[in-house]
Amino acid sequence: MAAAEGVTNMEAERCREAIDILEAIAPRSLDPAFRPTREAVLSWARGDLPSAREMLASSLQSSSGEHALLTGFLAHMADFSLGDNQGMLETGRSLTELRSTMTRRAAGLSDGLLAFALEECGDYSDAISSAERAMSINPDDVYALHAKVHVLQRLRDNEAAKESISCYSNGWGAAEPMRIHMWWHFAIVLLGEGELDEALRCYQLEVRRKSRAGAWEDLDAVALLWRLEMLGGQEFSDMLAPHWLTLADAWASYAADPNYVFYDLHAAMAFAKAEDYRLFDRIVASCRTRESPEFFHSVCRPLFDGIAAFAQQDYATSARVIRLALERQQLSIGGSKVQQSIFHWTRDAADAHLRGSKPSELLTSHIHTRTGK
Repeated sequence: MAAAEGVTNMEAERCREAIDILEAIAPRSLDPAFRPTREAVLSWARGDLPSAREMLASSLQSSSGEHALLTGFLAHMADFSLGDNQGMLETGRSLTELRSTMTRRAAGLSDGLLAFALEECGDYSDAISSAERAMSINPDDVYALHAKVHVLQRLRDNEAAKESISCYSNGWGAAEPMRIHMWWHFAIVLLGEGELDEALRCYQLEVRRKSRAGAWEDLDAVALLWRLEMLGGQEFSDMLAPHWLTLADAWASYAADPNYVFYDLHAAMAFAKAEDYRLFDRIVASCRTRESPEFFHSVCRPLFDGIAAFAQQDYATSARVIRLALERQQLSIGGSKVQQSIFHWTRDAADAHLRGSKPSELLTSHIHTRTGK
């Protein structure tokens, strides 16, 4: 379980820890059902996520009970990190077929996984039903709540999204595993209402109240600050400058060994805004070495270049190169549709600058309508 949690964070240090944990466990000492899971997590930790995903999907077909939930969750997170929404949906449906082998609590948790997959595939009605069914069984299921909030944000129902987060029964103590990410969602709702000052306050008081050092939590900070940067104008941008320096400093401690495109892109935003192009170039070089040439040049490189150009106020270049990447039906960079919308926002903000209009007027008028593209 510790190794599984480590790899799903998609951080190089946590993956190294997972390898140490699993290599210390002899396969013969495990229940036979868990041996393929060990091999899949090892493959993931060593950087071969597609192979790990295939092993998990195969293992899920013959799983039952708690092992089915663990295997299904890992397959779900692998699909998420690969940007494979249909794969997530297939995993969710496979889990529902195994509900009869699970405890009631485990079956409810599987509903929460299915809810998120349905939302990412655009099936909002079934996603809400699945999320609410999950929470009726497990009121503390923050992942099901997260799926419901995603739907409400995609439907632009800001009030319902805020209320759902505010009424979460467990509150938002430091031990809550998704505390920072749910506060990020709350701040995104505030942006949709034009409440930039309140969103910044949310950033200062909650999103940066980290529980540990790591890209998992820094990503949300970058994703919120970049949106504030686009919507707030020059005066707001000047006010955010110290926050960018702090964020870039945080990312610098693990810039040498990134292993996930979505983290790479957000690290690049922090380094671009802090004007640290030595670390920016290191991130790009690492991504080029790790990813296939076709994927790097058609998706990663244009997004990196668009980020750098936007930070340098070269809006023509930014809009042009980001548009090239967004022409693909699937970006396959990981992250949810709501998270990936940051690149649509950036392209649209660059276009707005070129037309001489304010990005805030453009973006707040359709704050989430582009997330499904």
